[in-house]
Amino acid sequence: LVALAACGETPAPQRGPAVISAPPPPEALPDCDEIANALGELVAGLEVVDPAGTRQDTADAFSLSCAWRRADDGAALGAIVIVDQQPLTEADMRRAGLYVDDPRVAALGGFIAYPEGRLDGAEILGPVGPQVIVGPVTVTLAANARGAVADVTLTQAVDGAVAVHRLMR
Repeated sequence: LVALAACGETPAPQRGPAVISAPPPPEALPDCDEIANALGELVAGLEVVDPAGTRQDTADAFSLSCAWRRADDGAALGAIVIVDQQPLTEADMRRAGLYVDDPRVAALGGFIAYPEGRLDGAEILGPVGPQVIVGPVTVTLAANARGAVADVTLTQAVDGAVAVHRLMR
């Protein structure tokens, strides 16, 4: 690329899941209220556990975790946003057998990582949710499949994660 730039030619921009964009800074992460707004009906009737969420920062990544619950029926749903300095790639996930292609996520330039690389959208969301990976940002939803969240599907979890990704754009 340097040689082409020196010759006055501009290389064509690349697009798609193979292209990793620069990670957003920690202050660019949405807060739990913003995430709740993006998740909409998924958290309707649930109370946020900690409005500030839980933030973690390491040399390689930073994250925000938010959780919502409903005391009367034991329902709990969580969302985590991770920004990784060395993000998982499509090639990594294909080699590991975790890659899932999904048009909603592909439209953002990303993919899904999920056990066995198989995602049945009608399946109920449990403690291991689909990881929606777009460049350096991973958004994952998980639930305990009780009470108000007993019927949340993997399709809804992916839709929610996509909404959180769109919130960050």
